[in-house]
Amino acid sequence: MKKSVLILCAALSLGACSLFPPPYKVPVTQGNLVTQDQLSQLKIGMSESQVTYLLGNPMIQDTFKPNEWHYMYTSKYATSETKQSEVTDLVLTFDSGSLTNIKNN
Repeated sequence: MKKSVLILCAALSLGACSLFPPPYKVPVTQGNLVTQDQLSQLKIGMSESQVTYLLGNPMIQDTFKPNEWHYMYTSKYATSETKQSEVTDLVLTFDSGSLTNIKNN
């Protein structure tokens, strides 16, 4: 009798944990917030310093491809109030310090 009451109490107390709301998770955003307005201002032939002034420093600048800049944005546990980037993956290619290719994935 004692054993069955103990098992019943343990089952009820463990089942009550699911009644609580899930814990708060902090939204984690990484990368560059790039808007469509900023993207429309990008022009072929701009210098590296002009692009940096417009978009900021790139998220990834590959050692083996120094003329290729990657502007990326990721968000985890985002809510409706979390700012989102309109562009999630932007690749800019330079040649002799001048913008030659814009690739928006």
